[in-house]
Amino acid sequence: MHVDKNVCDSLIGTLLNIQGKTKNGVNAHLDLVKMKIREDLAPREVGRCTYFPPARYTMSRQKKISFYLCLKSLVSMQDLKLVGLKSHDCHILMQQLLPVGIRGILPKNVRQTITCLCAFFSSFCSKVIDPLKLDELQAEIVIILC
Repeated sequence: MHVDKNVCDSLIGTLLNIQGKTKNGVNAHLDLVKMKIREDLAPREVGRCTYFPPARYTMSRQKKISFYLCLKSLVSMQDLKLVGLKSHDCHILMQQLLPVGIRGILPKNVRQTITCLCAFFSSFCSKVIDPLKLDELQAEIVIILC
C-alpha cells in the first residue's frame, strides 16, 4: 500500500505539475536531450530565461479544474490541491478514481498508460493473487513503464 501511495503521489504531482512534487524537471528534460528523444521537449532559451515546453500529460488550468471537479470531495477548490490524502485514500484514488478523473482530459495514449498502471496496482494489491498470474503481471508492468 505504501508503494501505491508513493506512485500515486508522484503521478499526481507530475500530472498536476505541483511544485516540488513533479518528476518533470530540468534534469528530465536534459536527459531527453542526451538520449536524443522527444526533441520537442528540449529546453529553449527565451531571452534570459529557459523555457521548458509542456509534455503531453501536462494539464492546463482548465483541465486541472475539470479533474478536480471529478474528484470534488477530496479537493480544495480554492488552492487546486489534493489535501490530506492518507495511504488508503491514495490506494482508492489510484485504483478506482484516477482512471475516471483523467478520462476526458488527457490524450488517449497517456490515458491508456495511466489506466493500465492503475489496473496493475488493482490486480497486484488485491486480497488474493494467483501465483500463476505473477509472471503475467511482471511482464505487464515492464510494458506499462516503457
